Amino acid sequence: MNRVIINQNNIAYRIYDRYKKLIIALLLIIFLFVFGEVTVSNFLSLGQILLTVKLASFIALFGLCQMIVIASGGSGLDLSVGYTATMTAVFTASIMNGENGNLWMAVLITISLGITVGLVNGLLTSYVKLPPLVVTLAMANILQGVIDVYTAGRNITGRPSPILRIIAAKSTGIFPNILFILIIVTTIVMIILYKTKWGAVLFGVGANETTAHLSGINVKLVRCTAFIITGVLASLMGLLLIGNMGIAFKDMGSNYVMPSIAAVVVGGVPLMGGAGNYIGVILGAIFLQTLTNLLVALGWGDAGKWLGFGILLFILLIIYVRNRRSI
Repeated sequence: MNRVIINQNNIAYRIYDRYKKLIIALLLIIFLFVFGEVTVSNFLSLGQILLTVKLASFIALFGLCQMIVIASGGSGLDLSVGYTATMTAVFTASIMNGENGNLWMAVLITISLGITVGLVNGLLTSYVKLPPLVVTLAMANILQGVIDVYTAGRNITGRPSPILRIIAAKSTGIFPNILFILIIVTTIVMIILYKTKWGAVLFGVGANETTAHLSGINVKLVRCTAFIITGVLASLMGLLLIGNMGIAFKDMGSNYVMPSIAAVVVGGVPLMGGAGNYIGVILGAIFLQTLTNLLVALGWGDAGKWLGFGILLFILLIIYVRNRRSI
């Protein structure tokens, strides 16, 4: 009997140790919802929960961009994802002009813009060996400059196609359609990262680039590819943003840059690369959106949101550094 109890305890400990980061993120979400219900009426209602999940889905999809780059190692981060999305939305709004028939052209332009931005970021970081933080920050400023020049003295006209409105803004029953997109994306990501050779190569490069190079892997190409994929995903996010909001405007995507990084950190993705669990990123996004809703409900507004994000990042980074030093 004692042996059975010991085995059960060992199994429970192994499960906890393996999924510790996910469990902690989930507990944090539950804590925020319970605390919110105590302090704010109807915070734990079904409608509030579904709204939180809907808004968190956009953060989680931007978080995927960060996770791919971070997982490839090399101190990778992409500060240009929000600006790439904004540029796509601004450029394609007038092309779609509320017509489904023009969506294919908008998608082609979106993919082309994403590949271009990602390729430049990838080449400069992987082959020229410039720091990703500096490169993507410069790219973000360049994209913002392009957007400002394009919109100078003119209104941003055009509307998203009805299909995009249905996907990004509407619901099926009580469930937001963007949630179904997130589920599909999550399934594809988990299969690619954990069931394909490319996923193993990506994590291998991030974990130890020297070993990966000696194994015959083209480390520079893998990291450059990671930035290209991130660029395309960020650009596609521009279509989802305009589909959700109904219009395009400057800075519509820039507010997602910091939350996308924070979601990755909260989700337990190691910043040095070599690993990544997208479920954790999703939980991190839900936590951040729940925190935002709570701070807004308490009357803190945007100032409280950004203050909360900053303090949270500081705390998590301190914990991350302490854990690395203890290894």
